[in-house]
Amino acid sequence: MRNGVVVDIGGSGTRIGAVVDGRVVGVHGAEVATAEDLAGVIRAVDPSPSGVGVSVSGHVDADRGVIEASRAAAWAEGPMRSQLVALLDTPVSVIGHGDAHALALTQLPGVEFGGIAISLGTTLSFGALNRHGALIHPCGHTGWDLGHWRLVVDGGTTEAWWGLGGHGLYDLEREHGDGAAEIYAHRVGSFVVDAVQLFRPRTVLLTGGIVVGLGEALHGPVAEQLHTLPHTIPAPRVVFSPSRDTALFGAAVAAGLAMPAVR
Repeated sequence: MRNGVVVDIGGSGTRIGAVVDGRVVGVHGAEVATAEDLAGVIRAVDPSPSGVGVSVSGHVDADRGVIEASRAAAWAEGPMRSQLVALLDTPVSVIGHGDAHALALTQLPGVEFGGIAISLGTTLSFGALNRHGALIHPCGHTGWDLGHWRLVVDGGTTEAWWGLGGHGLYDLEREHGDGAAEIYAHRVGSFVVDAVQLFRPRTVLLTGGIVVGLGEALHGPVAEQLHTLPHTIPAPRVVFSPSRDTALFGAAVAAGLAMPAVR
């Protein structure tokens, strides 16, 4: 098992941690604004890592290690993998936030594949695994972007990246106060039902800062919405991640620094 460093660049900032014997440890925030900054904080964690895994919120071409667009970190756009390889002289993996969350499913014992991961934070990220636990890729060269999926909502922005992200939740809290969580949870459940009908997963991972923050307030409404699935589609198991650092676990898998859990 190789040791190394994993990084998650998202809407709430950059998180970084070490991978030691397959486990992500010492996770903390970092201030970065250039590839050189990122290389510096990676070296501060491990002066000579055997590998580096980077997860980025946005449109990522993982095959080429290129970040095509990122609302969270415009500074990171471009050939991030080749830049980091030149700066660190070590293998580097760069994948999209949604794919990282999907790969984190492989770290959970007893999970039945296929699976989908929906990350709810500043914005929305999505990833999917086939029945063998391997990433499913769309027809294009970047990862899934379901952020422009239309939601059925009463007023406000109907695109999922906003309506299911921090902006949409804030809008609901401003308008409905304590009732916002339940409205938001039903909104999440509706999106999950649509995604389940498209991908037919056996497991759904809900993760991200909003999921951690709202906790059990999501459970009942999401389960209620799943009861609306057509009878021909089995309801999946829904896993609510307790961690804000789920993408780091998937980045470790993508970089070959962590192995899937034994099933």
